[in-house]
Amino acid sequence: MSSAVPTGAARRPIVLRIGLVLAIVLSLGGAIPAVFEIGFDGTGWDVVVVLVAIVSPLILVATIVLVPFAWRGRRAPSLVIIALQLAAILPALPPYLHAPGQLPPEAAISATIGIALNIISAALIALGMQPRR
Repeated sequence: MSSAVPTGAARRPIVLRIGLVLAIVLSLGGAIPAVFEIGFDGTGWDVVVVLVAIVSPLILVATIVLVPFAWRGRRAPSLVIIALQLAAILPALPPYLHAPGQLPPEAAISATIGIALNIISAALIALGMQPRR
């Protein structure tokens, strides 16, 4: 009788694919507000806003292009997607760089959740990709 629970190598693609789908969802969630909610306030942060509005869609496009190559666990595209997910953390850092009281606590909480999800996505991809030969 066979067991319905996947083992070792059989679990690897499931974990990888969950990480890849999460990476696409997080990249999409980061790119849409970055492009459509640009707001300039005349401070030094305007440069950061423009940079985020350029980099976030690039991360999304690169992730979407690389996911089919990484779907079966290929190492190189998986490593690039991991790097993209870690780079996607950078736009979430400004709430930590402002002086306390300038931003509502919800900004720091949502940034923390976003950072944690990106790290989880990168970890799932790292766990699921093929081992080094």
